[in-house]
Amino acid sequence: MVLDNTALTELLENIIEELTEKITYANRMDTLHELLEELGLQRMMPTPTVLETLKNGKIVVIGQSEIKEDVMRAIAKKLGIKNEFEFVLDYYGAEKYPYKKLQYTSTYRLVMFGPIPHSTSGKGDSSSAIAEMESRKDMYPRVVRLCAGNELKITKTGFKRALYQLIDEGYLERSA
Repeated sequence: MVLDNTALTELLENIIEELTEKITYANRMDTLHELLEELGLQRMMPTPTVLETLKNGKIVVIGQSEIKEDVMRAIAKKLGIKNEFEFVLDYYGAEKYPYKKLQYTSTYRLVMFGPIPHSTSGKGDSSSAIAEMESRKDMYPRVVRLCAGNELKITKTGFKRALYQLIDEGYLERSA
């Protein structure tokens, strides 16, 4: 069925009004990217060069760890870091972690990685979830690799050093 100009104009005005309401609501609810993806219009989403995150957002530590969660919490507390932490400190947990939940959200400030399997749910077309997140700074929070020498390894020294560096950069804040 071909519409005449009047009917087509009316239809377009109604569609524009409806889409404007849906897009405005999705933006308020922080689901705009998902809506545009659903409509096949994700290419129209303006992408910042770096995802904006909250200063007090969560810090996620993922990977096989040499140290326990309570030790890392104590180090962060001693440094005055008030951010909430989420820990996934085993190889299997890192493999099954839902990395997609970190996409396009401002509530996660930082992801710190130790050793994880290369084959994880969040790697996309990249060689690993770490590489995927590092290459997509517009989609994910900042990534920090925790290393000892040249290998990924979560140690007290490496964890503390990374936190100090982030504080010195002004990326993480200490409480007064």
